[in-house]
Amino acid sequence: MQTTDRLKELNNLFLRKSFPLRASTVNAYFTDHFDQISYSERSFSRDLKALKEKLAERYPRLEEAEGDLIRYSKSENRFYYIRDDISAFPSFSEKELDQIASIIDFNKHLFTGGNGNGIVNKLRAITLENNLIKHEEIAAWPAIELINEGDRSGSEHVKCLVDAIAGMQVIEISHKGLKATSKAKTVTGLPLLIKEYNNGWYTGWYLLFQEISPDETLVQVRLDTLHLFALDRIDAVKACTKKYKTRIHPDFQPADFFKHSLGLFPGTRKVEKILIQVQEDSWIKEYVTKYPIHSSQHAIDDLHFELTLEVNQELENFLFRYSTELQVIKPIQLRNSLQKTIEKARLMYQ
Repeated sequence: MQTTDRLKELNNLFLRKSFPLRASTVNAYFTDHFDQISYSERSFSRDLKALKEKLAERYPRLEEAEGDLIRYSKSENRFYYIRDDISAFPSFSEKELDQIASIIDFNKHLFTGGNGNGIVNKLRAITLENNLIKHEEIAAWPAIELINEGDRSGSEHVKCLVDAIAGMQVIEISHKGLKATSKAKTVTGLPLLIKEYNNGWYTGWYLLFQEISPDETLVQVRLDTLHLFALDRIDAVKACTKKYKTRIHPDFQPADFFKHSLGLFPGTRKVEKILIQVQEDSWIKEYVTKYPIHSSQHAIDDLHFELTLEVNQELENFLFRYSTELQVIKPIQLRNSLQKTIEKARLMYQ
């Protein structure tokens, strides 16, 4: 491996906050990923010195104020950058960013609503942030703060799941419920779609799955028999060696599973007309006009709009959150359910 390439890889390891960076772990990483025959502690020390010099060139004022920008933690037995927003190399050049943006634009079908602009904007923000070396001084805080979505637990299964989906391969998954007392359960079936979802609290990946009995040889895919499994609750994935036949309607689209739900999970499986009234002087009036709650939303008049949806927990949670601005007129069952929730909340705060 060339010196520059090795320094860039070492810089990338520094940017991975969970990586226990020290000579032995870097040696193991280089051996596994790049067939590096040997990487001695002497080589590691030399590369650390080179990275320190590059950081000092990029952030001279910060280096002058703080000293070495690479430190060692004795308690954690690892080296680290003193700030999360510094890097010895720019993350992307403008040319590389344009190439990535082109790839995303070409693959818009992978994104909800066919729009990958959010990712492009994040990449552009990261690039701008990491190319601020033209300034003599760097602020003590990042210029841009992006949503910290955390690590995707379960991401180690994505590759084999994508392969199984593309190849229509029946698999076994070991899945565990969220409760600490839950025991792992093994299910057999056909994976259909991996869907990313953010409910405002947690961003995660979910697997749409057609479960079958182990003794079956025919997989029949139907919207009303599909299940969702969170990838972070999947312990293991294994391809089945047994041969299966599949029967899928030509017009079937996995995304139709979510068509009549607000959010990810289906509700009553009964699609209903939901009439909602907006408070006349409410700030939310402009928002629901410009940003519809669901694709089925249409206006009745200036103060009323209608949704065509299944009633699920996420819809109820949304309406409860904005219950001072939005009032459900019908169906009466949903209105009564919200009244009970509001009354329960009122009693809690008495």
